[in-house]
Amino acid sequence: MTYPENAPVDLTNCDREPIHIPGSIQPHGAMLVCDPEGRIAHASANAAQFLGRDGADLIEMSIADLLGGDTAHDLRNAAMRSGGSHVAGLLLSVVLPGVAQPLDIAVHSHKDRMFVEFERSGEEPRSAQDALDLTQSLVRRIGLESDVKAIATTGAKLARALLGYDRVMVYQFLHNGAGQVIAEAKRGDMSSFMGQRFPAADIPFQARRLYLANPIRIICDVTYAPVPVLPPVTSNVEPIDMSFAQLRSVSPIHCEYLQNMGVAATLSISIVVNGELWGLIACHHDSAKTVPMPLRVGAELFGQYFSLQIAVAERRAEVIAATAAREKLAEIVNEPDLDETIAETLTRNLEALRGVLGADGAGLWIDGDWKADGIAPSEDELDGLMALVGRATSGTIWCTGELGELMGPGAGFGGAVAGMMAIPISSLPRDYLLMFRSEEAHKIEWAGEPVKHIVSTPQGDRLTPRGSFETWREDVRGKSRPWSQAEIAVAETMRTYLRDVVLRHSEVTADERTRTDQRRRVLNDELNHRVKNIIALVKSIALQTGAHAATVQDYSTSLEGRLRALAFAHDQSLGGSSGELTTLIEAEASLHRYGAIPDRVMVEGPAVGLDDRTFGVLALVVHEMMTNAAKYGALSVPAGQLKIGWSIGEAGDCTIDWQEIGGPAVSEPSRTGFGSKLVHSTIAYDLRGTAEIAYETSGVRARFVIPAMHLTEIDATRPTAASADARTVFLEGLDILLVEDQALIAMDTEETLMRLGARRVRSLPSAAEALDAIAIACPDCAVLDFNLGEETSSGIADALVTRGVPFIFATGYGDSVMIPERFGAIPVVRKPVSATVLADKLDWARTRAGADAA
Repeated sequence: MTYPENAPVDLTNCDREPIHIPGSIQPHGAMLVCDPEGRIAHASANAAQFLGRDGADLIEMSIADLLGGDTAHDLRNAAMRSGGSHVAGLLLSVVLPGVAQPLDIAVHSHKDRMFVEFERSGEEPRSAQDALDLTQSLVRRIGLESDVKAIATTGAKLARALLGYDRVMVYQFLHNGAGQVIAEAKRGDMSSFMGQRFPAADIPFQARRLYLANPIRIICDVTYAPVPVLPPVTSNVEPIDMSFAQLRSVSPIHCEYLQNMGVAATLSISIVVNGELWGLIACHHDSAKTVPMPLRVGAELFGQYFSLQIAVAERRAEVIAATAAREKLAEIVNEPDLDETIAETLTRNLEALRGVLGADGAGLWIDGDWKADGIAPSEDELDGLMALVGRATSGTIWCTGELGELMGPGAGFGGAVAGMMAIPISSLPRDYLLMFRSEEAHKIEWAGEPVKHIVSTPQGDRLTPRGSFETWREDVRGKSRPWSQAEIAVAETMRTYLRDVVLRHSEVTADERTRTDQRRRVLNDELNHRVKNIIALVKSIALQTGAHAATVQDYSTSLEGRLRALAFAHDQSLGGSSGELTTLIEAEASLHRYGAIPDRVMVEGPAVGLDDRTFGVLALVVHEMMTNAAKYGALSVPAGQLKIGWSIGEAGDCTIDWQEIGGPAVSEPSRTGFGSKLVHSTIAYDLRGTAEIAYETSGVRARFVIPAMHLTEIDATRPTAASADARTVFLEGLDILLVEDQALIAMDTEETLMRLGARRVRSLPSAAEALDAIAIACPDCAVLDFNLGEETSSGIADALVTRGVPFIFATGYGDSVMIPERFGAIPVVRKPVSATVLADKLDWARTRAGADAA
């Protein structure tokens, strides 16, 4: 569709506004548009002044003549290296003759045009390496989370720490195009949008398309005056498509919308899952704000990794749900009576089947015959309903939560039966298992009333963006609870399983039963293969991260199973302290203790400390052995057990014995896999120890010997992992003051204190704010970063001493460096701080304060 050059745009047709060809840019930078030969065809009105050529006519000038041959050569190379129009090549801190301040330059090619965008480097710009280092640390943090809610919550905090905006929201698009804020990190005095919904019209179709094409969109000042790109194109020339330009001007309607929200500057990061726009990381600021180009690149990389983590979490939830569904289905329809018809078998189990999907009713339609259980349509309503099912399913799972709207008024749907899921159970589109849900009357909280308003202006009546974003609640009737992606995955598992049941029922002779057993094994193998393919796909996605972020190494490692063990080892050895063998093995064993057999992994041995290198090696070895046991050995069956014990010999060496019992029969593998090589090589070459693995018929037995040189002493007074957990009782109900001027460190410490049981943690970055907080409400205890940039926390410590409040110091220096002698008795922890050390020192401080008070 083409748009007239002067076609008016308002909220009645803003979903058709050609926002990718605005003909102007934002004023914090300048733009040149060159032809394939490198001649300037168009330039922003401010380009000549921006580039130190005030008054010069840049049109038809060669880019090499304007910027110099070397810079033009570097630009072309950057454009070639970028790999496509959707990725800009960058030149940072470029010094041009006649330009007082260095410039950051982005260049990309699109539709036979080369776009060169200039922005001033910051007065104190973060280098590209600094931005990437910060991004890398955030990526590692987000990789620790495993479900969508936790990823979104942590991601909002990390994005705010990275970019410094007043408010950061994670905004997820819903099935109907509307969106909901599912996570938020904001300045303390701001109102919250958490949980509120925004109508689909707030982000129209063409804006979503641009978010999918260009993952970063920045508006430095919503009140800006657009800078035109000159000369304007004539009617017979294709408009300048700025879809991938960073300086692209945005819709004035959108700027008005943001002003109504009280927002002065924004930055949006696209969340793309499986090629679809899943949501946005939306950053808002209440004053004008420019984010340097290197930091935007870091934000884009963070957004890509965040998107992968969301995809992994959703796939993990689907796999877990599908696996649980298979187990339930095996119990419900396990070895059905072959003397029954398939309809009789499924009818007998309808109540249990609908329980798997949390449905209020279920119906079975086989060969035109209808059986129902629970809340379901009457037979008089079936003709229209089955006609809808036939049109909608096409042999696949189909569901809706708005059955009343689809069936039309007067059809009787939308109350007792408001939602439906159709599951085909035969190869032909004729037999279905139908699940029904009743109306879920509820209230939706909108960020302002989701309607457009007409206002009178000197130019006449017009539609304007919503002027108020106060919470507005809407009663929703006639709809059921939506069917989640995990439930759809469960339904797909049910469809596969029930088709298997149908096949089994179709074969009634002895020979047919034999073929049925073979068919069942094939189908089960196929289902297992599909699950493995999903897991392999997730792994493949993680590995591809490095291909798109070559300068940020190891981004994909946190998704790898083996490196999860190494990450745990890293956490346990923060600050140079040794790790504990019991902690290492118990952490991995806990992943395999579930159900009615909590002792399926038995661990026994004395307290043994390991140096950092050995802890990392053994973490990987134990993970490999445990994974193999879960796949092929004792832990692959419910009755299997694993015994792990260790002892210290006369020479001081540690011998670890591994014994698998009750698993499948074991035979020695025909080839040595990577895992076996890894176990032998790391212990033999990295630790100079020995590793022996015997594949006995009754189960795998192994013995690992760790030389004494790698063992460390364990402080008898130091809490173990279990005793550290017990400190949750000690910290329970406490109000803790945390003074820390580094946002990421404060976030880590705050989360650690909350895990240890604190009721509330007040995080403050400066001495003045901390003293004000103490005057308002005295904490129960405190953790003080001694060095607060240009000041120290000595004044805070004096105030706490006066009030008798126990506290500890945290420092990146030695235990007593810089700390005044009057605080010599105060416990000190070194950064980075582990949960064990933090709990231990706070316990000591609290105990000492109690003794002094007595």
